Amino acid sequence: MTGNANPTTNQPSRRRRYRIAMYGALAVGIVSYIAGLRLELPLVALGVYWAGFLGFVAVWKGSSVTLYDERHERMEAKTATTTVGIIAIVLIAVAPATPALQAAGYALPPLAMGALYGYAGMFGVYGLVYTAVVLRS
Repeated sequence: MTGNANPTTNQPSRRRRYRIAMYGALAVGIVSYIAGLRLELPLVALGVYWAGFLGFVAVWKGSSVTLYDERHERMEAKTATTTVGIIAIVLIAVAPATPALQAAGYALPPLAMGALYGYAGMFGVYGLVYTAVVLRS
């Protein structure tokens, strides 16, 4: 069996390795959090979750390579725009109907009302951040 002439060809790039480590730390934190809650150890679960999150941030901010390039930034922008658009359509279509439904005697579940308020709050934050970005540029 012959070895690979260039030992680096089968290795993932440094960028990819850092991204795997970054999201791996976050995944370990989330899975450990869920497992800790199932074992009724909420403080341990929270501690491990925060350790995973801090590992994510440490790799993200502490790596010497650029983890994402312009292609990733374009994909993220398109994903964010599409997501916000879908949520806006849901909010615009559903929120005005809630008073009419309540007047008709149908009470929305608290979870649905909480989701609507959450969506409205998200758009409030979006508007504030967008205004700040426009004013700074």
